[in-house]
Amino acid sequence: MYVTECLRLDLSINSEKRAAAEMMKPKPKPQKKKKKKDPNEPQKPVSAYALFFRDTQAAIKGQNPNATFGDVSKIVASMWDSLGEEQKQGYKRKTEAAKKEYLKALAAYRASLVSKGADVGGWGL
Repeated sequence: MYVTECLRLDLSINSEKRAAAEMMKPKPKPQKKKKKKDPNEPQKPVSAYALFFRDTQAAIKGQNPNATFGDVSKIVASMWDSLGEEQKQGYKRKTEAAKKEYLKALAAYRASLVSKGADVGGWGL
């Protein structure tokens, strides 16, 4: 009889631990449905740093053919940091010009959607 009482006690303790452990588990979050991108939508312009990265990446990769992407990124980042403000301004001007073109193209794209009667931005506009 003593053995069965110990087993019952042990089982009740284990079930309490199991219940407590289940309560501590985070509830799974519902998956959000990702909106499909329209291939006709204009692409956002890249940053000044990204333009600089594109310009210098090939040269660095040529000098260091065995360098990983991370290594090249570190080198480009240090070069960007040491770049003078005047040289950075050249890339920033290109970015601003690309941004203006993007905004014009985006306005035209949205106007074409509205004229077609499509749902813009999910707000029913």
